[in-house]
Amino acid sequence: MGIGGEPIPGAVPVEVAKPTTPILTNVKTESSSTVKIGSDVREIKEELLNPRVISKKNDPEGRKKMVQTILDTKKEKKLQEIADLTSSLYQEQQHKAEELTQRLKKIVVKIKGFAGISDKEVVDLQTQLDEIEKRRTELQTQSSAIESELGDNRHKGEIPTSRQLLEAYYDRMSTEPLTNEQKRNLLKPEVLASLSEQEYISLLRRLNPYFVSHVTRQGFRDHNAMFYHSAGLQEYHNGFVGVMQDGKLIRPPMALGELKTRDEDSVRRWLGDWILGEESEAKAKEKLNNLLHFHLASAPKYPDQTAVHFATQLVADAYYGGERENEVFFVFPSDFVASQYNFSFNGWEKDFTRPQSETKWNDVFVWPNTVDNPGITVDAGLVFLPENTPVDPNTGSKYASEIKIVDGKEQRVMVEDAALIETFIDWGQKIDDQSPLKQAFQTYKEERNYYSQQYLSRNLMSVCMTELQGLGFRREASVALADALVREMHYSESFNNELLTKIIRESGAHWKRAENTVPAKEYWENFFRSHPDLRPKHINYYDGDPTTAVREFQQQNDIGKADTSEKDGQLLGFDDHHVTDMDKDPRSNMGYEELVATANKIITEHFSAARNFTPLL
Repeated sequence: MGIGGEPIPGAVPVEVAKPTTPILTNVKTESSSTVKIGSDVREIKEELLNPRVISKKNDPEGRKKMVQTILDTKKEKKLQEIADLTSSLYQEQQHKAEELTQRLKKIVVKIKGFAGISDKEVVDLQTQLDEIEKRRTELQTQSSAIESELGDNRHKGEIPTSRQLLEAYYDRMSTEPLTNEQKRNLLKPEVLASLSEQEYISLLRRLNPYFVSHVTRQGFRDHNAMFYHSAGLQEYHNGFVGVMQDGKLIRPPMALGELKTRDEDSVRRWLGDWILGEESEAKAKEKLNNLLHFHLASAPKYPDQTAVHFATQLVADAYYGGERENEVFFVFPSDFVASQYNFSFNGWEKDFTRPQSETKWNDVFVWPNTVDNPGITVDAGLVFLPENTPVDPNTGSKYASEIKIVDGKEQRVMVEDAALIETFIDWGQKIDDQSPLKQAFQTYKEERNYYSQQYLSRNLMSVCMTELQGLGFRREASVALADALVREMHYSESFNNELLTKIIRESGAHWKRAENTVPAKEYWENFFRSHPDLRPKHINYYDGDPTTAVREFQQQNDIGKADTSEKDGQLLGFDDHHVTDMDKDPRSNMGYEELVATANKIITEHFSAARNFTPLL
């Protein structure tokens, strides 16, 4: 989810009822306890990642069976050795018997026989045959005993080695799902933050494949998928860097300003002149009440403003992101969020396993376990950064920009590409019935077969994008501009200067792209080398659509075999952390009464001092 709590135009303001149940300050849930960094974390890592330890904890019976399987395999190997040796002895026995037969046929042996004299060679051959027969009998006895022990536990085909059996078993253990209790006790933020990238991926293989995401704005915000949540369009944002500079914490909206802690000085700064500058104590307290209770969003304001907001099973970049194809976002395992924090769903579906049916309602409220320095650490999750997007080596933006004075302040602003705009308008005014674009559009429009029309629609977009890229537009700009242009072709036979100007501006393709670019990954790696303290613990570089990138990451890393949702349900077994009534549940109103009491105290003291002030004459 992006930035929460923005008003929804058209909604009716409703005063949020004050909680009727006692509000507990700094509520500590079972999952809010921390573990000591050091030996405890090392032990937890072993339990999370070491297949031998995992098997001892989770699969004692399986370990016994594996030991037995290895023993049985060794017995099978022994059987194979016995069979090979028996076969060899049989061949030798046949050979010796033939030698004996041939020897007995010799005249000299027959004469010795008549004379009662034994033939030494015949005696030796007979002795050897007796020894071979004895050895074969012993082997047959061994074989029968082993076969009796094995029973039906025999491998078909090639017998695996003990090493192969162990590797296969430990590979299965590496995707053995954590138990619900283990998730609650072990998936602490500080534990996840201590893992290397490879260790983190190994852990993900043992968790449900479901995820939540939070988009941050980095660079110029160049799009917005809905009428509201439109703040900051075409403005430069440093959201990701700001998060990393702010303790690597994704904070609730209320903690983004002066209210990172709830001490009296912080609350006083939060009230500021906006409230303390009122003409009377009554007016100030009325304003405080409005500040805490009134807004146009559907959720109650205090729970909304004290929660970190996420989207489930998708990345809501269209609604809350920064630059297309240059988005920065955070992804966390739903198991981590659900096991460690209290949460609520703003949409109709209460489900971690699939996105909301309407993206604008895909908003999971997650409350940090304290109101003092609240937030969720980025290092407990995975940061997705663009890899190959061409960006300005100084700003990381795909757009060209310059510094200007706006309202008396220096601001970085986007630059229009006047030459490219002129080229586009000149080209657009020349579109006629002979143009490849117009012909492709007519073919598409005249087609009545649905499936053929879908193919022709894609072909039309391809023709349009090819022509636009030939004019000098980058691929991603040509996508947005082609979409806007083709949409307008349904209503306009020709295009004049005014209409073409409107089309290119609404698509955002009129902004000049950065020059002398570097791949985004190179920009970020250079940035982290200069600011190593701001480097996230777990990074995945990606290209293309953000949600698709998460799916591809999971597929590439074999994540998805530990799905327990069929057994544990849509809340993944953490129903006790689900807040169903944000108005009244103390978990979603943590710190409310204390904040109100502190704020009212400050207001009363402020106006009391003002009333008692006697100016010096």
